Amino acid sequence: MDFYTILKQFHSGWAYLIITAGLVLFLTLSYYVVKKKSPGKSLLRLSFFTTLIFHIQLVFGALLYILSPYSKWNENTMSDDITRLYAVEHPLMMFAAVMFITIVNSRLKKSSEVKISNMVLVAAAIACILAMIPWHAWPGSN
Repeated sequence: MDFYTILKQFHSGWAYLIITAGLVLFLTLSYYVVKKKSPGKSLLRLSFFTTLIFHIQLVFGALLYILSPYSKWNENTMSDDITRLYAVEHPLMMFAAVMFITIVNSRLKKSSEVKISNMVLVAAAIACILAMIPWHAWPGSN
């Protein structure tokens, strides 16, 4: 196996962890909002590790973007659905998801209460991820 294939498999496998961490953070934030609890040490740790997991995925995604034959720009990039997905849509939406999670982490560190807007941002991050995963290329989909 070459480096590109290993990196692509890691990136695809790590996505399961991303989805799981995002859902766990969302459910935990929901609990804190409903119970009107202030962010404790466990929530701050969960938020930090979720942010860390998302940023690791971003770094490996950026490496894949550089190495991938799909992300090469040419005159057909925007007219071909698959090339446009890999070159434009997927990277931008995933970057937005990472930004949303980072904003939530920053807000939780500075706030004495958990606001519903944090839940909305985490939900938006999860939606960005689920919408832009290339399901046709997902391992085991063939």
